[in-house]
Amino acid sequence: TVVITTSRLVPKNGIADLIKSMSFLPESVHMVVVGDGELRNNLESLVEKLGINKRVHFVGQVDNSNLQKYLWASNIFCRPSLSEGQGIAFLEAMAAEVPVIATKVGGIPDFLFDKKTGIFCETKDPKDIAKKIMLLKGNESLRSALIDNAKENVRENYMWESISKDMEGIFKKI
Repeated sequence: TVVITTSRLVPKNGIADLIKSMSFLPESVHMVVVGDGELRNNLESLVEKLGINKRVHFVGQVDNSNLQKYLWASNIFCRPSLSEGQGIAFLEAMAAEVPVIATKVGGIPDFLFDKKTGIFCETKDPKDIAKKIMLLKGNESLRSALIDNAKENVRENYMWESISKDMEGIFKKI
């Protein structure tokens, strides 16, 4: 099982908590960290300290044209953010048919509905993150439902075609 996160490596994105969750997961679970930032050295040190360096892989910054390949090669997307705006990375994962685990912060609850379009985990709680990863790892019917519902949600509400039609309606009223 491959868990992916795509993120700037900054405190607000909770990547340290995601890394700590790996200590509660079986050896068959690996993590791919796509992104770079001020915490990279600290996070790599945390991985070493926890002895999970064979299971956590830092890729660094990836060009947007290659990001989808990483998403498609993954089984679960997780970012346990402490704060978030709209959260485009979550929507990208949903569009790529990767089930999402996220915290209930900022704009995330606008598109992620627990056990419908994704799974909520608690903030600052590596054990809960691990529990939610195991829930998705062991439940194919839930995974399939989340993938289908999330993809439909993105298609209906976040594709440029539907956004442009909504904007056209607004401008016509003005």
